[in-house]
Amino acid sequence: MSVIILPVTPLNAEELVAHRGYRAKYPENTALSINKAIDAGALYVELDVQFSQDKLPIIYHDTTLSRVSGSDKSVFAFKRDELLVYPAYEPERLGDTFIAEKISPLESLVAILEANPDVKAFVELKDESIDHCGRELMLESVQQILQPVADRAVIMSFDYSLALGARKSGWPLVGLVLKQWDDLYLEEVKAAEPDFIYTDHLIIPPKCDLAAIEVLRDATLVAYEVGSQALGHSLLGRGVDMLETFEIEAMLITD
Repeated sequence: MSVIILPVTPLNAEELVAHRGYRAKYPENTALSINKAIDAGALYVELDVQFSQDKLPIIYHDTTLSRVSGSDKSVFAFKRDELLVYPAYEPERLGDTFIAEKISPLESLVAILEANPDVKAFVELKDESIDHCGRELMLESVQQILQPVADRAVIMSFDYSLALGARKSGWPLVGLVLKQWDDLYLEEVKAAEPDFIYTDHLIIPPKCDLAAIEVLRDATLVAYEVGSQALGHSLLGRGVDMLETFEIEAMLITD
């Protein structure tokens, strides 16, 4: 996509989402990473949810433990209590610096949000867990846990049926992540009436009039993965509403 590079100036925290917490400096999807993102000024955080063998939600992106926890096992092979003793430290990227950090249950997010009443969270239910749990169980489990912070927790997924299920269940904030740009015109996407639509900024067509797309008129468009202030300003100038980034602090500070 073609962008016009604008002068580098800090972005507003209301325009930014900390992707998997403060991943630039800390292991992703951990309580540490989420708290550090908030400490850096994030008002919005995003995290991923997979499910254990006993079908309970954990804050985790991958289906295997190798990249984040240094084991070749599947998350589906262990009960949640067993997973919660595994480290979440990204050894290849960060070495042993954060080896004491553990995998977190989804309940950790509730505690973080309750301690930070100005912060909202995007909770992405990973579609790899669908075959293991089924959509209905995933939604019921996550909604039950997040109920105390329902007004500040967006349930979203790449799986449009999950997003639609969240909407039909009456969950107040629903989002979806586009697989491809033309999916904006799918009836299932429209039926979900998403409050937030996530997209890879690279698939937004050049010269696309975002305001002319029906489903975007009532949804907040969030572009990922945005790593610089200049790119962020360019996307906002095109009509994107929010930006997701691993570099939350760098996006907020003045050079």
